[in-house]
Amino acid sequence: MTKKQKILLMAAGVILLLTCSFWQINKIDEYSSRYFLDHTMINGVDCSGMTAAEAKETLTKHWNDHDFVIEREGKVIGRIENLDFTYDIDQKLQEVLKRPLYKRVFYYLTKKKVKISIAMTVREESKGFQKQTAAMDFLNRKYTVKTKDAYVDLSNRRFEIVKEVQGDNIDRDRFKKAVLQSISEGKFILEYKAEAYYQQPKIYSVDQKLKEYREYCRDNFSQTITYRFYNKGYTLTPADLQSMITVEDEKRQVNEKAVEKFVSHLAITYDTLGTARKFRATYKGNISVTGGSYGYLIDQKKEFQALVEDLKNGKDVSRKPKYSQIPYYTGGGLNDIGSDYVEIDIANQHLWLYQKGRVVIESPIVTGSLARGYATPKGVYYLVYKAEGVSLRGRNSDGSTYNSPVKYWMPFYQDYGMHDASWRGDFGGDIYRTSGSHGCVNMPSSSAAILYARITAGYPVVVH
Repeated sequence: MTKKQKILLMAAGVILLLTCSFWQINKIDEYSSRYFLDHTMINGVDCSGMTAAEAKETLTKHWNDHDFVIEREGKVIGRIENLDFTYDIDQKLQEVLKRPLYKRVFYYLTKKKVKISIAMTVREESKGFQKQTAAMDFLNRKYTVKTKDAYVDLSNRRFEIVKEVQGDNIDRDRFKKAVLQSISEGKFILEYKAEAYYQQPKIYSVDQKLKEYREYCRDNFSQTITYRFYNKGYTLTPADLQSMITVEDEKRQVNEKAVEKFVSHLAITYDTLGTARKFRATYKGNISVTGGSYGYLIDQKKEFQALVEDLKNGKDVSRKPKYSQIPYYTGGGLNDIGSDYVEIDIANQHLWLYQKGRVVIESPIVTGSLARGYATPKGVYYLVYKAEGVSLRGRNSDGSTYNSPVKYWMPFYQDYGMHDASWRGDFGGDIYRTSGSHGCVNMPSSSAAILYARITAGYPVVVH
C-alpha cells in the first residue's frame, strides 16, 4: 500500500469516525432534550428517563407527601397536612433539559450522576392549606397593640404628622409567605418566632412623601366652614374638606356626590323631626315621645347648593344651615318643645295648654275611636294653621259619609286636629274606646274657643 493510499485510508477513517460521532451526538441531543439522562437526581428525586411532565408529577407528589411542621423552642405548635399544592416548575425543568449540549454529551458518555436543585415555587395555595393556617391558635392570639401607619392628622388645622405604631398583631400573609418560601426550598420545618411576623407599618413619619402630603393638605384643606346649629356649632374638619375637594393642576374641584353624602349626614345628625324626645307629662312624669312632624329639618337640596358654593369660593364662612322647617321654640338646644305647648294625654283623655311653663287651660277630650280603628296618632306635632267655621268631611267605617261643622279648627297633622264637638254631651273617661272620633281631638266648645285664641301656627302639640 502506497503512502498516498495510507493517507486516503486514514482520512476516510477520520471522516467515518466524525460521521459516527456527529450521528451519536445528534441522537444524544435529540434524546436528552426530551428525557432526563440516567442518574439525574432533581431535588433528591430520581428523574432518570422522565419527560418534564413526568418529572413535574413525580416531584409534586413527593413534595406534597410531606407534612409541614411549625415549632417553637423545639415544641410542635402547628402542622399542615395534605399540602396539595401546584408548583411553578415547568420553566425550570425545561431549563435543565435544555442545558448546553456539551454538558449533556459529557454526562451521557460518562454516566456521571447529576444532582440538580430547583426551587419548588408554589403557584397556587390549596384550600386545605388556607383552612389549616386560619385555624392555628398561635396566629389567632389577641394582640396588645395594633400596628398603625404614620398619617397626617386631619381632625384639626394643625396638620400634625402622627408617628407610626409598631404593634404585635400577626401579619398572616407574611407568615404564609415564609411557609411557602420554606417549602420551595425543601425545608418542611419552620421555627416560629412571633416577632418575625408582626405587621409592619407601610408608612413612616420620616417618609418624604408623607411630609409633602402634609403641605398639600395645609394648602388645600385649611378653609373654615362653621355651621351654627340649635345646640352647638360644628366646623368642618380638614378630613371633611378632603372628602369633598380634589385639586388637579392647581384647580379646586368639588366632588358633588361627596357633598350630598355629607349634607345627608348633617341631616341625620342634627334633624330633630320625629326623634325621641324626653318630655315631662302632667300625669305620667318623665316619658319619651317618638314620631311626629315637629322639629328642625334641613333642606338638603338648598344646603347642598350652599355648601358647594362655599367650597368653590374657598373662603371662611360661619352660618346656619338651610332649613325647610324650624320648631316654634329655638332657644333650648335639643329641648325644642320649650315651655309653651299643648299636651294631649290619650290614656287619660285630657288636654292642657301650657304657656311659660304654666297651665293656662285644661280640658277633658275625646280622641280617635279604638274600636273602629281611628286611633289618634302619637308624636310631637305643631299647629299647621287655624280656621273658624269649617265643615269636616270624610267617610265612616261603614262607607257612609259625614259632614261635621265646627267653629274652631286647629289641625296639627294631615287631617288630624283639635276642634269643638258641640254634638257631644260628655268628654273624657273611656268614651274614645268605642265611641271616639275619626282621629281628631274633640273638645267642649268653651275650651276650644280659649285654645283657639291662645295658640298660633307652629305651636307644639305633644300627643302621648
